[in-house]
Amino acid sequence: MRSKVKVTATIDPDVISAIDTYLRKTKNRSRSKLIEDILRSWYKEQKRSEIEKKMEEYYLSISEDEKKEGKEWTKIAAESYKNI
Repeated sequence: MRSKVKVTATIDPDVISAIDTYLRKTKNRSRSKLIEDILRSWYKEQKRSEIEKKMEEYYLSISEDEKKEGKEWTKIAAESYKNI
């Protein structure tokens, strides 16, 4: 397991107050863990958005024949799935 990196950040006191209020309600998490979870969620969302953008670029770039062929393969796959 990799060791964690310590980071120092300056955060608005109202945000810290909201974090601390939330942590008192959950009773089992630290500020660091909560902030790490939030950042991890943000990072996953960024990766998902990047993948969606690349998929959109791909589908916008293919020809009408390729789109038609893709639809035909989708029908074949759907029919095959029904027979499982």
